[in-house]
Amino acid sequence: MKSHKLAVINDLSGYGRCSLAVAIPVISALGVQACAVPTSILSNHTGFPKEYKFDFTDHMSPYMDAWQELGLEFDGIVTGYMNDPAQVDAAAAFIEAFRSSETTVFVDPAMADHGKLYRGFTPAYAEYIKDKLIRHATVIKPNITEACILSGYDYDEVMSTVGDHTMRRLKSHLINIVEKLRELGPSDIVITGVDRGERILNTLADENGVKFISVKKTGANRPGTGDIFSSIVAASLIQGLGLEHAVRKACEFIAASISVSEEAGIPVNEGVMFEKVLSKLCCTFDQIDSVKKRN
Repeated sequence: MKSHKLAVINDLSGYGRCSLAVAIPVISALGVQACAVPTSILSNHTGFPKEYKFDFTDHMSPYMDAWQELGLEFDGIVTGYMNDPAQVDAAAAFIEAFRSSETTVFVDPAMADHGKLYRGFTPAYAEYIKDKLIRHATVIKPNITEACILSGYDYDEVMSTVGDHTMRRLKSHLINIVEKLRELGPSDIVITGVDRGERILNTLADENGVKFISVKKTGANRPGTGDIFSSIVAASLIQGLGLEHAVRKACEFIAASISVSEEAGIPVNEGVMFEKVLSKLCCTFDQIDSVKKRN
């Protein structure tokens, strides 16, 4: 049985349950080896009032050189939040150095939410992400804000249709956005986070067409859930599982994680208490083979 390896390019926060701190255990629970490529090391994530941060950008190149000298290979590469263009360049260099025709490259263009870019990011930075990372990707996972920015679609126009109970206009917008995003290079696309009140709508597009997955909200939006989502989907894909199966698994696990966090009264800043439900992800090789046959 093959040992799958997934390189994870993201920051490491010591406190707050996000980025590499959640990616490594989640990917491991799915039976995949998580190989961390840190971009920054933080005492805690930036949602807290203060943090200590050590920028690892200058060390990324020699870090990757050592792996190349060892002849290491990876079934997949997944990227997360980047601080600046230098980190984007380093991630792109890693992809170019380690990808093969069989490598799944999963890019989360983490740069915006709620209709606007994150503090400190500019439209020029968004274009840089598009040019340097998106074009390398096999799969991208933007939220709806990022999908609109990358596709040139109007966010307010899309969100004005979320109240349509038939979702006809909303789905039409999302299909158009998918088509625009595919022109950038990736074959498979997952658009997350269309908030419809009591439910969240996710869009996925692969060789089987465009599908919509609506999930019930189980609590407040929390840090780290995007990292968990990316980790589950990327680890599932490199094991040969289908995109729809991977997305549904991610949605179910995050909903369960949020639910137990709400019940336990965990502060939102501390992310999700995923440790309590991590066993839901664990599966045997026989179970993976069974799912692959169904797909």
